[in-house]
Amino acid sequence: MRTIVTYFQLAGEFTNPYRFISGAVFSGLIAFAVALILVLALRKYILVPRSHKLLKVLAYLYMVALPLLAGFFGMKWGFFHSLRKDIKAHTEVYAAHVPPVFSEAALKAVDSLFGGNARVSSLSTHQIIDTTAVVVYNVYGSTLEQQLGSTQGVKGKLASLLLQITKSKAIAGIMHKAIYNLLHDKLVLTDGASNEVVHTSLGKLMNGNLFVNIAVIQVDQFLKGLQRGILYTFLLILAVPLIEVSIAHYRHRRQIAV
Repeated sequence: MRTIVTYFQLAGEFTNPYRFISGAVFSGLIAFAVALILVLALRKYILVPRSHKLLKVLAYLYMVALPLLAGFFGMKWGFFHSLRKDIKAHTEVYAAHVPPVFSEAALKAVDSLFGGNARVSSLSTHQIIDTTAVVVYNVYGSTLEQQLGSTQGVKGKLASLLLQITKSKAIAGIMHKAIYNLLHDKLVLTDGASNEVVHTSLGKLMNGNLFVNIAVIQVDQFLKGLQRGILYTFLLILAVPLIEVSIAHYRHRRQIAV
């Protein structure tokens, strides 16, 4: 719940939180209803006779606990799902808060590679975009560090959150691929492009919403990972009653056979 509160506070500063709150409640209710229907439909299977009194109490506890757990995890999953959709829908709102220092630093870094006397005509499109992706991602991280040291309040917290995500090795690998795909789609370069074409195309892209587009992709991947974690945690918890009920059925069938 602490994670949800953190993201709620940050996202609520930029957009209306009603959408992702309502999405969380809706998902939680759906998950609760589905789980309740399932436990009622499978009540004979769940409440199979047990030999020990404690196990009998535990079986009835499943009937109550499983729908509640499904509703709780469904609410958390729905919150992050709705938050991802809301962030994508309000990219322009976040873009208004992007510092200009990123575009300036990224363009200077790219200039040092492809500007002036540096020749790129001998490089393939893949090599140009792959190198640019590495440079852009490094500048993205350094810009966040700079903002973290000079910005207070909500923007500072947001920069701190993004920087923490950036330093994750798992996210870094995903982000490099995501930035490569983003540059590939936006630049539309052909093999043998001249320095001037590369420089002009990159300049236009850097001065656009590249920073916020990277941030949106990064946060989306991170939230998607949280959603998977929520789902996996629920499935692990669900495995406990499934194993116990299966053992109870096995023992009950053996008693009947004897």
